[in-house]
Amino acid sequence: MNTVDSARRKEAMHALNPFAPGAGRQPKELVGREQELEIMDRIIARTKAGYSDRGLVYSGLRGVGKTVLLLRMKDMAASQGLITVRMEATGNETHDYELLFDGISKAILRERRGTLRQKMLDSLKHVNEVSLELGVIKTSIGFGNEDKGISSDSLRLEMMVEELCRELKKEGSGLFLFIDDFQVMSSDLMGTIIGLQHSMGQEDLPFYVIAAGLPNLPGVLTKSRSYAERLFQYKRIGRLPEDETRECFEKTISKINVRFDDDALNRLIELSKGYPYFIQAYGSAAFDESESSPIPLSAVIKGEPIAQASLDSGLYESRWQRARPLEREYMRAMASLEKSVCSSAEIAERLGRTPADVVRVRKGIIDSGLAYAPERGLLAFTVPGMGDFIRRAAPSEEQTYDDRA
Repeated sequence: MNTVDSARRKEAMHALNPFAPGAGRQPKELVGREQELEIMDRIIARTKAGYSDRGLVYSGLRGVGKTVLLLRMKDMAASQGLITVRMEATGNETHDYELLFDGISKAILRERRGTLRQKMLDSLKHVNEVSLELGVIKTSIGFGNEDKGISSDSLRLEMMVEELCRELKKEGSGLFLFIDDFQVMSSDLMGTIIGLQHSMGQEDLPFYVIAAGLPNLPGVLTKSRSYAERLFQYKRIGRLPEDETRECFEKTISKINVRFDDDALNRLIELSKGYPYFIQAYGSAAFDESESSPIPLSAVIKGEPIAQASLDSGLYESRWQRARPLEREYMRAMASLEKSVCSSAEIAERLGRTPADVVRVRKGIIDSGLAYAPERGLLAFTVPGMGDFIRRAAPSEEQTYDDRA
């Protein structure tokens, strides 16, 4: 085969690449999450039958497919005619309220049943009229020990959700709020949303919070409202076991009549370590380096540096850049220990300081989502392979801090 023919075959293969590397991009096959999807199916069925249920909270490291799972669940609910709103929490309370109000308004306008849409628009008009009055008089209503006060924005949100859910229940429908990175949301807004899940459940109204976040999310929710532990089904999302990783690679390419040879597949399983984000990156790179089926080990090997560069730019470099200089020094010390979980004491010792000297730096890393505390006194990176990246790439500590969370 001459060079031109080889290039054409490679280009033809590239056009059919079924892998979808990138944050939140939906893969062709969602392997290993069948149980989670069955839970969502049950909630949807109960909602349409007029029953209420608890919300769902998924927690796990970066790269395990939490965002993809939320998107798939949102699609499931929307396809059944339910009202869905999706947002990614930013930590900026004003902006997050704007995202919620805008998302709810757009969800209403997407409703195809004209009568129901008009009823919801009428409800929304009433709530907005009341909120304008509240905005003028700056109302703040206190409720209990845990509920510090309800601002006009939170009262507007509560009224909006309650009125909409009353209309939706009559139609066998419900309002589903999908929240990604829930752990960064401001405590007050998080408390309002948890309170809504609580009060709507008590009134048997169809409102559900389906949320995802880092491993510390369950603790953050309980800290915000102690009763949060009773309002949600909590699920940990981790990497896929070897058999499901193999199945994911095989199913992804089987629909276009392509397969990996055994050596190539074994190497991809080893490289990806079962993390869905890695599966997409390494699978895509190997596919692009192949000219025919079965895809050989040589294509995987050629694609490895390309996939690694994609992971560096997509997962690691941006997070390193947004850390402050002292936080980078702390993370470099963590990485040098070559452990998946480190104690705060041994990190401080590696820095030649006491734990008390660096407690604020440790807190900054946790608050920015770069690390989490699996147990008291312990610390781990939230991104799989972050320690390997720091040791391998030796990123500079002098890069400008861009002040993004």
